[in-house]
Amino acid sequence: MSAVEEAWARPAFDLARGVGALERLRAAAGVGGLQAVLDRARREVCNAGGRRLRVVDGAPASAADYERSVHAEGLLGVRADTWHDRFNVLAWSLFPRTKAALNARHVAELDRPVAPGRRSRVRDALSLFDEDGVVVAVVEARLEALVRGFAWRSLFVDERERLQGAMLCVPVGHALMEKLLDPFIGLVGKAVFVPVDASFFGLDWAERNDALDQACAAAVAGLGSPFDLAPLPVLGLPGWWPANESAEFYDNAAYFRPGRRRPATTPDAPIS
Repeated sequence: MSAVEEAWARPAFDLARGVGALERLRAAAGVGGLQAVLDRARREVCNAGGRRLRVVDGAPASAADYERSVHAEGLLGVRADTWHDRFNVLAWSLFPRTKAALNARHVAELDRPVAPGRRSRVRDALSLFDEDGVVVAVVEARLEALVRGFAWRSLFVDERERLQGAMLCVPVGHALMEKLLDPFIGLVGKAVFVPVDASFFGLDWAERNDALDQACAAAVAGLGSPFDLAPLPVLGLPGWWPANESAEFYDNAAYFRPGRRRPATTPDAPIS
């Protein structure tokens, strides 16, 4: 089995594999194939205005152009030969409500007055989640608290057996999905948390997908700063990386960091 095939088989892609979207993406050729991924999604893939998305060749000149094109015309520009853009199509097919909510908020922020050459903290948060986001379904609030408190050994070692039926992490960000094909120490997802009850883990993948998309779309409405997103070193999640079978893996403090400090002020960031 190749390294990429091993990556496909890991829990990070369980949901995409469970609803058949991953195989459709892997088989998709060119713009037409990627359009078929959207057309065969379980829910109709539309922008916030209800217009069905149409995949077109070529990436827009800027992030702002991309957002406006999706929002105004329902046009999803892609470079069909790149995994980055192919995973963006996958993300739209799996999380259409979430992606539409992200897009709508981006456009609203683009129209909000800011200092020339600056980008709002809201757009920073939206961009981080769109690129590297992970939705975390948790049965117990204390597990979320362990993530937010950077208590990595408690979470990944002491609670390891409990995680299987109490916490589910699913990549939403297309850049994160791409990075997971060739993981590296230092890979961190930006998490939003969705509280669920234990019955969630008895649902099939399609039902879990629908529940997560709906809850995640609602969470997007509340993002106001990158500090609303919890850093999650995803290679610590059981099954996501072979080396984490050893408890010593979590001794790497450069990866499993003890915390972060919120800046005193969060001014609008420069546009990048």
